[in-house]
Amino acid sequence: METPQHSDSSQKKSDFDEVIDSHKSWLKSVLGLGALEAKLWVTSSAQLLALMCGVIFLLLTTWLLIIASIAALAWSYGFSLEAILVTATLVTFLSSIVLLYLVKRTLKSMNFARTLDAIIPTDGD
Repeated sequence: METPQHSDSSQKKSDFDEVIDSHKSWLKSVLGLGALEAKLWVTSSAQLLALMCGVIFLLLTTWLLIIASIAALAWSYGFSLEAILVTATLVTFLSSIVLLYLVKRTLKSMNFARTLDAIIPTDGD
């Protein structure tokens, strides 16, 4: 009579081992998929960074050509070279101040407190 209990115990143990093995296999698949996604993300990010560097270079070149074109036009109308250079310097400086203000405002608005509160609610909520 004790033999069936022993086989029942070994059967339960083997079922438990199968469950553990299937969970290990599933976890390995999920981690493998996560690693693949991370590799794809890094590759895509590198391509995006390279493209953004190209866009920044072209925008900078365009900005300098616009300033040069306006300076050449002003020169043709008889403005002095000193006045043209001072004006171009002031315009560039004021543009950088405006962009710096926009960067500061954007950094202040990048507050992840609401996201953290949604994920991990505090006791007061």
